[in-house]
Amino acid sequence: MRLSLRLMIWFLTIMPFRFFYGISSFIFFIMFYVLGYRKKVVCRNLQNAFPEKPESELRYIKREFYKHLADYLVETVANFHMNVSDFDARYKLTNTELLDKYAREGINVILTPGHYGNWEWVSYLVLKINFTCVAIYKEQSNKFVDDLILHSRGKYGLLLYQYHEAYKYLLNARETAPLCLYFAADQRPVKKTKVPWVTFLNQPTAAFRGLENLHRKTKGVVLYVHIRKVKRGFYEVEFRPLNKPGEVDMVPDLIERYFEALESNIREDPRFYLWSHNRWKFSPPAEATINHEK
Repeated sequence: MRLSLRLMIWFLTIMPFRFFYGISSFIFFIMFYVLGYRKKVVCRNLQNAFPEKPESELRYIKREFYKHLADYLVETVANFHMNVSDFDARYKLTNTELLDKYAREGINVILTPGHYGNWEWVSYLVLKINFTCVAIYKEQSNKFVDDLILHSRGKYGLLLYQYHEAYKYLLNARETAPLCLYFAADQRPVKKTKVPWVTFLNQPTAAFRGLENLHRKTKGVVLYVHIRKVKRGFYEVEFRPLNKPGEVDMVPDLIERYFEALESNIREDPRFYLWSHNRWKFSPPAEATINHEK
């Protein structure tokens, strides 16, 4: 089975992009019309996030989301054969001069996208900036899939660690270059107790405290990775600072600032967020304090 999958992936990696998007259209048809992949979760998330939108618009966003999800899946596989010129053409980094400035000044940075657009392709940034680059990832239960992710994300020299391993790495880091830490900070916590709560897309949302903990350790700048999908297979990325260098205690706090930036990104074009994720599985406990009330 694994050999068959490896052969299939190898075959896909030698195909041109137009072939990938032909496969994407087929995947969309299967997910949307045949399997109805997580349609109840998607519909519930969209209705709760945008109660002001008419049903016709929500149906349009839902359909376009599935098209994008299929694109994202094939683009993740395409990453295996993409070279730097492919990334330069398809994944435009609009303000890396900001990262260059922080690198010259020896300031650590944390890059925080959401699960929006194509967050996988940011891994090639390691070739463009003068940082020691570390990414936090969640280990997959399937060892084969986990190995593929590690290979795909780490092929340009990106160091990959699970959260607790990354924290130990930061404690013991001796690199002369400043650190660039990368992870999508909108993941759902494992448990709902003893976590910060924010209002995100009209809903009480359990937040992952790791962003704040890592920032206190690095004491650098946190940049929200604002992604726009220009057209199929083409993206623009802008890095937006959420704090000043050395600023640790802030009002509103870092987690609130992150979710405000992410919500702004989503509201620009809701089609490209990961609506199939059961992000709002938890309800807040009675004693919870919910920040960013609207």
